[in-house]
This record gives sequence, structure tokens and C-alpha cells, in this order.
Amino acid sequence: MIRILELLIAMALVVVVFVVVGLALPSHRHVSYTTQTNRPLPVVFDMLSGFKRFKDWNALAKQDPRVQLSLSGAETGKGARVDYTSQSQAIGSGSWEVTDVTPGDNIVINVTNGDYGSDKTMKFRFKKVGNQHLSVEITQSYDVDYGWNLFGRYAGLYVTRSIGDPIKADLANLNNLLATVPKFDYTQLTVAPKIVKLPAENLLTAPTKAKRANEEVESAMQTQEKWLRQVIDKNGLEATGPLRVITNSFGADTYDFDLAVPVHKIGEAAGAAPSQLTVKLDGPVKYVQTQPTDAITTVYTGHMAQLAAIREAMKAWAVVHGVQIGDHPYEIYTKGIATSFSDTGDFTLYWPLKPAGSK
Repeated sequence: MIRILELLIAMALVVVVFVVVGLALPSHRHVSYTTQTNRPLPVVFDMLSGFKRFKDWNALAKQDPRVQLSLSGAETGKGARVDYTSQSQAIGSGSWEVTDVTPGDNIVINVTNGDYGSDKTMKFRFKKVGNQHLSVEITQSYDVDYGWNLFGRYAGLYVTRSIGDPIKADLANLNNLLATVPKFDYTQLTVAPKIVKLPAENLLTAPTKAKRANEEVESAMQTQEKWLRQVIDKNGLEATGPLRVITNSFGADTYDFDLAVPVHKIGEAAGAAPSQLTVKLDGPVKYVQTQPTDAITTVYTGHMAQLAAIREAMKAWAVVHGVQIGDHPYEIYTKGIATSFSDTGDFTLYWPLKPAGSK
């Protein structure tokens, strides 16, 4: 009987100590870590204000590659949401939802999961730093309230490991991902890139190589345009759109491209599905029938010498938005060759995407 009484007293003392210590522990925990990137701030902000690339930088997806992710709500900004489900008990299920954004300054995300606590918030803060403020400091922080839940307060003792370690992994993964983004700010483009569907077309193409000098490139284009016009006239064809330039390789010294024009038989209804053509070819001209595809597109007005930078900006947009581009972007020279080598050139740019399932 005495031993039972001693046991009860000992248990009561343990409970008292547990409660006293628990009440002394903080009811709120905060943990944060910082990293830096030299990518433009608007691009970094765009990457984190939505969840298209969540699986590529968040520690959850790294801990369980088979975790199921479901995106909903807005594509970016307030209302963007990702729900996750994992067979791993350490991960379980939950969600992240963007609840507030201040462009260029911070992103606030509500976190729902099975961990102790309430009002769980993940926040990203951004600050321009470094020489000429060309780098961006990214701070990822986590806040949680435990209230009067003493078990939660004890769990808070380990928050620097349970939450801090994943945050450090997030930032390391994010840095690696941002390193794959070209250092071009696509938010400065006149028209924001978007994805459109391109129909099948009949194309006449003239493969071309020229030194990377404006005069050399323009001369090569004019020569190849004459071949294209000759084949069009010889075969009773007509152009269905302006000339385009398909980039094969943009080297340090040489520009390898195809000058191309879409065609159909004279009298064929505009917009009709293209029928296979039998074409008598001359010189360097080739004939190809393209397949329908999706592509990123934007527009640009100015000298064609700036098109390489616009293409890199489109590539940056593709990386941030999780779409895979193909190998051959092209520009439609709306005002023809001569005008395109002046500041009044007018271009529509396209970068076809890789077919779904391709590597």
C-alpha cells in the first residue's frame, strides 16, 4: 500500500513538473534561415508566389519522391494552393496556400498539417543586396502558435530540427533551381509570355549559316528569300504568312538558322488543315510539314539584334513556370527583312514546347 502511495506521489510530481515546465515554455515559435541568389527579384518572386515548381525545391517532395501533389486556386499570388498526400507517416498530408503577397517584398503562406500548433505560417521575405543591389536575399521563416497545448510547447523545443532542417533544405534546393534560370527578367517584356496552340503547317525552309554580324546575316537572309520565292512561284504556291527565322544554333561567331515561309496551294481555303504537298525544290530549299504543337509566345519591337535576349527571357519564363521547351525557337519577321534590321522591326516570337512524355 505504501509503495502504491509512493508511486502515486511520484506520478503527481512528474505531472506537476511537466505542467510547470510546459507553462514556462514559449507558446509561440519562430525559425528562419537566409540564402542569396543573383537572379532578378521579379523572377525569384514569381517562382515562389505559385507552386508550379514546388516539387523541385520543397523538402517534402525530396523526402518522398512519390508524394502526391495537387494544385488549385490561383496560378500565382493570393489563393494559389498545393495539397499533398504521402504514404510516409513522417509527412502525412496537408496543404500550403498563399494568403498574402506584397510584390517584390514578401509572400505569406498558410500551412496545414498534422503537427502540433495553430496559425502555422511560412513566409518568404526578399531584399536586394550586394554590389548595385543585383543580388537577392531570400529569408524563409516559419511561425507557429501552441497556445495552452503543453505537448505542443514541448514539441517547440525541437522546431529548429523538425522545421529548421527542412527550411535549410528548401533554400538549398531553391538556389540550385534558380541557377538553371537564365539571368533575364521576363517581367520586363512588353507582352507577358503565354502558351498558345500552333496548327500544322506546310513550310518551305532554307538552311543558312552566317557570321554573327548584322550585314552578314541580313545578306544571307535576302539570298535565301530569293530561293524561297523562286520555289513558291515555280510550284503555284502562295505564302500564308510572313517570313520567319528558325534558330538552330546561336554561337559566339556563327548564327545557324533556317529562313522559312508557310505556304499552301493557290486557291486553298485559308485556315484549312494543310494537305501534303508535292514540291519541286531548287537550291537549298527544303519542304516540311509541321505537326500541331503548343508554344510560348511574346512580341517585340526593335532591332533584330536583341532577339537573342528576348529568347533567353522566354526560356527563363519556361523554367520558372515548369514547362519544357524544344530546341528550335523562331520569330516571325512581320515587316520583312530590311525593316527588321532597324529599330522599327516588328516580331512575334514562338518557342515550341516538347511533346508531353518526351525527354
